[in-house]
Amino acid sequence: MRIGLGPVPLARTSRAELEQLAHAAEAASFDSVWVAESRANGVGAGVAAAALLAQFVRIRVGAVLDFGDYHPLHAAEDIAVADLTSGGRLEVLLRGGSEEQLRLLLAALSGAHLRFEGGTLRVPARLDANQPSPNRLALNPRPAQPVVPVWVEGGVNAPRAVRWHPGVTVPPAAGRWPGMLLCPNDVQAGDLLQAAGDASAYFLVAAGTPSEAAAAGRRLVGPLRMPGFPEWINQQ
Repeated sequence: MRIGLGPVPLARTSRAELEQLAHAAEAASFDSVWVAESRANGVGAGVAAAALLAQFVRIRVGAVLDFGDYHPLHAAEDIAVADLTSGGRLEVLLRGGSEEQLRLLLAALSGAHLRFEGGTLRVPARLDANQPSPNRLALNPRPAQPVVPVWVEGGVNAPRAVRWHPGVTVPPAAGRWPGMLLCPNDVQAGDLLQAAGDASAYFLVAAGTPSEAAAAGRRLVGPLRMPGFPEWINQQ
């Protein structure tokens, strides 16, 4: 089981509050701390905020990106720079966007020289006004990680994230990445273990204050990682 704190909404959280929550997540033994941008409210730069948090803590950092209006190559460049800045600790969750956009993003993040011919996207564009131009392009710089973990909220054919509700089942793993469940702060360990069943899972647990983060850590982290241990041991 993996358990992260967040995503913390950038639209209503100050830099100082972000830093406090990141330290609280690390102190509570969370595996990661996440932020979420809100481009509808004029707040982007999710990966930059995640990379900033990586300067404060040693755990992994994650960013929820509004992907629909974000060109995949621009997103790939931002992710690569943030991954390098964070020392290879970045994770990403995408909201919105098409399967074609996702395919191009993942192809670019792989670091391979690519030529992409999609229904609406073509890379390189090879516009007549820009000739001569190369037949293939590669992302520069490449991410620090060989494969940056990327999830998608929704039904696209990729590692999936879904929102918690009673009776929910964690999405199946896709490749090396477990399914992700986005959880409220008051969720209970037994409910999450039931949602996961016998499969691996990644839980993101919301928290608005350091005290909420600490309480969630005491309630969830031990029981999720060591469900067979007595409750009094997990709460030490």
